[in-house]
Amino acid sequence: MKNSLLTKESKQKIGRFLSAWGAVLSTVIAFLIFSILQPAFFCSWSNIESILRAASITVVISMGMTFAFSCGVFDLSVGTIATLGAAFSLTFIVWYGILPPLAILLAIVCCMLMGAINALLVLKFKVPAILATLATQFILNGFALTYSGGSVINPNRAGGNGQEIVQKVPDWFWQLGKAPYIYIIMIVCVVLVMIFQTKTKHGRYLYMVGANPEAAKLSGINVKLYRTLAFLATGMFAAIGGVLIVSRAGTVAANAGDSYLMPSIAAVNIGIAVAGQGKPNAVGTLVGALLLQVVENGLYMLSVPYYSINIAKGIILILALLLSSLGNRSSD
Repeated sequence: MKNSLLTKESKQKIGRFLSAWGAVLSTVIAFLIFSILQPAFFCSWSNIESILRAASITVVISMGMTFAFSCGVFDLSVGTIATLGAAFSLTFIVWYGILPPLAILLAIVCCMLMGAINALLVLKFKVPAILATLATQFILNGFALTYSGGSVINPNRAGGNGQEIVQKVPDWFWQLGKAPYIYIIMIVCVVLVMIFQTKTKHGRYLYMVGANPEAAKLSGINVKLYRTLAFLATGMFAAIGGVLIVSRAGTVAANAGDSYLMPSIAAVNIGIAVAGQGKPNAVGTLVGALLLQVVENGLYMLSVPYYSINIAKGIILILALLLSSLGNRSSD
């Protein structure tokens, strides 16, 4: 009887450990495996920088999704909002001659207004979040194509709708998407979200709204206000991610941010259980984004076809959810 009890306790400890640290261990193991298989290329500093740069953009955009998931809302338009953040920040400078810092700020404000529209549809008109944000995703994607004239926005050529270049982009703008500035921006975003979630009463209220909105409302918490805040946060972080996208690429395609939607959702869900949090958190999202990027980069190194890499990402997300479920069962 005693041995069976010890065995049960051991299983619970193992389950909790895997749930809390499975994503971190997976990242380390994946890095070691690819380092062994491709030691000359995968372990090179230039490749590690490439992993970190790509992950940085995903992390920044994912910070908005961390807010959304924390209070129980969902935003499918975040990738398209990032595209418009990239397009606005660049074109406000080159087409309209706005001072670059102000252009970036205006781009962020515009993207937050898109988040406000999502909040209006969901909270005022009671449209389910997944349907409302899917609709705005289509609308904003069409707007991005119309705004760019159906072509790639290039800072050195006239726009697709005939817009003239009236101002050059300063060199410091292009540095934002490069090391070390992109890392600094990522770290600042993670730290700000972490402080908000763990050190302020508003972060606790956000979690309460996500866990049980009715109980939160009865406790005097303004549920609509905090959900609106979440939609505004997704727009803001998507815009910052968009600025990094254009700064890194130098041009803006009409679907530039779309590829960051699913990784950002996956990163948040992978990171929920990190360190035993059991809820969306900034550090866990960072770990989830790094894991996805390490795997994607490593598979590219092994010449795996690009169209098969999403299979691996999906498997990683499923395993992360299974580990989280295992940890929850073992703690019961």
